[in-house]
Amino acid sequence: MTDASPPARPDRATVALWVTLGLLFAALTAAAFYKTWPLLYPEVLASAPLDPTCNLNAGPCTARFPDGAEVRFGLEPRTLPPVAPLRIGVEVKGIEVRSVEVDFAGTDMNMGYNRLPLTETQAGRYEGQGMLPVCVRNRMEWEAKVMLHTYAGILVAPFRFETISAR
Repeated sequence: MTDASPPARPDRATVALWVTLGLLFAALTAAAFYKTWPLLYPEVLASAPLDPTCNLNAGPCTARFPDGAEVRFGLEPRTLPPVAPLRIGVEVKGIEVRSVEVDFAGTDMNMGYNRLPLTETQAGRYEGQGMLPVCVRNRMEWEAKVMLHTYAGILVAPFRFETISAR
């Protein structure tokens, strides 16, 4: 006959350690969420209306805010190839900005985080380089949101365009 002893129970110190580690992990997760939320979903003061006649394949487009400020946005090469370098240009008139970013998003498919900071090359002119991610679709509709960071908050100008993969 074998002596079957009951399983050993963890002592109070071990339980307290695991509870403390669990609470610490939960607090760190909550802090990370709190800090990254404004980066992923910034509060927007105003958006310019989307211009349905804009065709970035033909050349830069201009968005106008109700207060008269303008944003001119262009991409090169105009064929807008996915997974190839794009030159991005933004001109701002009638508003003072601290920085400019462009956020590329699929209109009907989540394409991940694709936000690019631009560099001011002269007063009111911002430039940068980026790349659209590969997509499983042959034809993809995108929205580029030009994000103007001002001292009062963020203004957004949306621009829509299509890419066609050369498969």
